[in-house]
Amino acid sequence: MSTVHAVRKGMNRILDGIMQYRQALRPTLLEEFKKVAMGPSPEGLLLTCVDSRVVASRLTQAVPGQLFFVRNPGNLVPPYDYFEKNNIVGGECAALELACSRNNVPVITVFGHSDCKAMNLLYRIRNEISIPSKNPLDQWLKVHAKGTVEQFQKLESSSDFKRKLVFASAQHHEDDFEAYIDPNNEYKPSDKLSQVNTLEQMRHFLSYPFLRERLNRKELQVHALWTDIYKGEVYMFSFKEKTFIKIDENTYNKLSLECNPYK
Repeated sequence: MSTVHAVRKGMNRILDGIMQYRQALRPTLLEEFKKVAMGPSPEGLLLTCVDSRVVASRLTQAVPGQLFFVRNPGNLVPPYDYFEKNNIVGGECAALELACSRNNVPVITVFGHSDCKAMNLLYRIRNEISIPSKNPLDQWLKVHAKGTVEQFQKLESSSDFKRKLVFASAQHHEDDFEAYIDPNNEYKPSDKLSQVNTLEQMRHFLSYPFLRERLNRKELQVHALWTDIYKGEVYMFSFKEKTFIKIDENTYNKLSLECNPYK
């Protein structure tokens, strides 16, 4: 396939999708847009991967005005001091302020997934993490996923990947938490790395002053989700069970109660 044909085909796919939207979804969505046009009340922010196979709005059945979505390669949360030291502003930082300070959403969720191309790459270069790269994606991972690699190396040091990991400061400054990664050994090492990465990102939220204040006042929660894109299952990290639990009819009530610890 020629490059010109590929570009034309790609854009045609987008146009075809817009036409399908006009014919099938626009009338319904217009009514939903009207409901939130003057005063949307978003209920959370999901930070997920740019991978085209992960459509978080479908997995959560979110409607317009309900959730903020932030996407980047590997669903990474750059620590706040990275922006301070380099005198720059990133989209993740701005999105967190918009959602959590200006709209006061009560929950942030990091949403990882299996067969993540960014995590597969990170697994391949994990032993080169301190060597700068001229490749943007490599450097993005090397700068912002060092903590993930450090945690994974602890897990990897046990031959059966069953070592307990301790993650610092998820909900507020007193709440270190323990985790067992893939205790049934269902997933390949790079998927285990992806789960470690999803948990590691939660501690980065405390580095943001405007988030730390709300977390310490217990006005904000952080959680981790992870989806197996080939099984179509979604898992939530349970701080109580110390591992990812599949969300289904048998676990929903228990996981829901865990999300409401202050009631």
